[in-house]
Amino acid sequence: MKIRDLTEWPPQPGGFYKPSYRVPTTEQAIVKDVVKSHHNWVTFTCSFGGNDNTYDFEAPDLTDAKHLKSILERNIGKTLFEIGNMDLPAD
Repeated sequence: MKIRDLTEWPPQPGGFYKPSYRVPTTEQAIVKDVVKSHHNWVTFTCSFGGNDNTYDFEAPDLTDAKHLKSILERNIGKTLFEIGNMDLPAD
C-alpha cells in the first residue's frame, strides 16, 4: 500500500497563521524533521516559503505509525507528495 492510500493522508498543517498565509500543497511542503511518535500518532514539521508547519498524523495502528516515522526520518528534504508515493511495508 502507498502512504497516500492511508486515510487522512496528507494531514493538514496545524497552528495559527496570518490571514495572508497560504497552506502549502503536497508538492510544496518539504519534510524538515520528525518531532515525535506516540502510540499511533506521528508529529513532523515541513517547511514552505520560509515558514515551518507542524503536522500531526494519526496512523491506523502502531505498526503503521512506526513505519511512517522511519520513512519520514529517512526522507528528510523530500516533499509530502514524494512521501505519499512511497510504499508502506506490509507487516
